[in-house]
Amino acid sequence: MIKVQRKEDGTYGVAELFKNADFASHTQPPILYKDHFYVQYTVNERSDGLVCMTIDGKVLWKTGEDPLFNKGGAILVDGLLLATDGNRMLYLIEPDPSGFKPLAKTELLESGENWAPLALVDGKLLIRDHKNLKCVLVAQQGR
Repeated sequence: MIKVQRKEDGTYGVAELFKNADFASHTQPPILYKDHFYVQYTVNERSDGLVCMTIDGKVLWKTGEDPLFNKGGAILVDGLLLATDGNRMLYLIEPDPSGFKPLAKTELLESGENWAPLALVDGKLLIRDHKNLKCVLVAQQGR
């Protein structure tokens, strides 16, 4: 975690606040929601699944291999996470610091390698793997 701050002379300085070896990402940036970060911890040497960390660096939980989130994309939509597992599955997750709370999942992709960012525009989710790009209608129940 770094802090970028403007100095009195108008220049900017950067200070390192902390490092945490239990929180990293190979392909996607973390999502910050209500003072907690959510990220798929995957680097070349290690994969800990989906991880939740406080804003001051304390890891609260990891999914590990059940389910194993491996390099997939995630976005925050109306207070919920849409996340791929880096393979074939798309999850709807309630971001909760007390634990992993999947609300729904579906097998949506085919190639087994999904590392791309997700995009949502006007209720349409763009999602791709190494072979296909799909556009999926995402709607709230009752709309």
